[in-house]
This record gives sequence, structure tokens and C-alpha cells, in this order.
Amino acid sequence: MKIRKRRPALVEPSDAARNREVRQEIDAFLQALSSYPDRFAREPYLSFEQHLFSITAESNSAAERRKAQSRQLM
Repeated sequence: MKIRKRRPALVEPSDAARNREVRQEIDAFLQALSSYPDRFAREPYLSFEQHLFSITAESNSAAERRKAQSRQLM
């Protein structure tokens, strides 16, 4: 009789967590779309991808700061 090895279960985010993550990505993209023309006027060699990355990084660091502050309040 062969013993089957079980694969470890993949941990998948809940639907609510995934929806929240997708909404944050969409919001960052829309914010980058609206703010890119002004930034491009100041920095004409900046690609949209670079601009989007900076917007995403800013929103991620702000989210981390909020999480840290909420942990301190507990």
C-alpha cells in the first residue's frame, strides 16, 4: 500500500481581503492616471510606470503607518 504525501494547503486570502487589495490597486492606478500629466510636465523623462510605482509605494507606506499606529493604540 502506497502512502500518499499531502501537498501543503495554499493559504489564500479571503474574498474580502482580496477585494480590498484589488480596490487599492485600482485606486492607485486611477490616482496615477490623474496626476501623471502634472508630474510629466515637471519631469518629462519620467515614465508612467515609474510614476505608478511611486504612487503605489506611497500608498503602501501610508497603509503600513496606519497599521503600526493602530497597534500602538491597543
